Amino acid sequence: MSTTGLGSVWRYRELLGNLVRRDLQVKYKGSSLGFAWSLLHPLIMAAVYTLAFRYVLRIPIERFPLFLLSGLLPWMFLVTAVTTAATSIGDHGTLVRRVAFPRLVLPLASVASQGLQFALMYTVILPLAILDGPGLSPTLLAVVPLILLQLAFAAGLGLLAATAYVFFRDTRHLIEVAFPIWFWLTPIVYSMTLVPPELARYLRLNPMTWFVMAYQGAIIDHRWPSWPTFAAIALLAAASLGIGYSVFQHQQRRFAELV
Repeated sequence: MSTTGLGSVWRYRELLGNLVRRDLQVKYKGSSLGFAWSLLHPLIMAAVYTLAFRYVLRIPIERFPLFLLSGLLPWMFLVTAVTTAATSIGDHGTLVRRVAFPRLVLPLASVASQGLQFALMYTVILPLAILDGPGLSPTLLAVVPLILLQLAFAAGLGLLAATAYVFFRDTRHLIEVAFPIWFWLTPIVYSMTLVPPELARYLRLNPMTWFVMAYQGAIIDHRWPSWPTFAAIALLAAASLGIGYSVFQHQQRRFAELV
């Protein structure tokens, strides 16, 4: 029975589920607060950024904490998903060499566990929207397909990072350098309305700009993503997943000899 391809992942779905559960259990093992830490982290960051950008630098953005969290949480998911997926093959050399199973399961399990945490963490938006925001709206339902599309986008990047890490262990350090730069090129702590038009056209080449602005529009402005926007996001997700899967499949035959 083949252990490559997406069909093999479905056949090994129980293994995938077990790996996701293991990741979650290991992360919160021995922690007195457990999953609450995943909520406290972005809330503390939001408080710090709000103090710095809203009250010190006085960036003119209404409902800044809600604006910030609506983009910061998706960003944190992307970073943790790609970072953990990157080392999922290289750090499991014995398993990869000795056990026959679809290698895709390892990076996909990393992304899936982070995606599950992200979906749960994003619920913090609901009380914040009620207490210090525009309230709730049916447009919040747009978050569901956005999360699914971002999951596919992150999975594609995770597969690319996992492949690169097998060949170049410096990939981890490159990721650590690249993500902070990418963060400031994404409208998370600032609004695109504050960006000069000549610069804004370049920021729109950033895939995460489309994701973050769609989240912000649905949550803060009660605006459904337009069909062109949704199509662009879907295309970005499909391209990322397709390229990542193709590269991973092409190179995975060499993994056992390199890890």
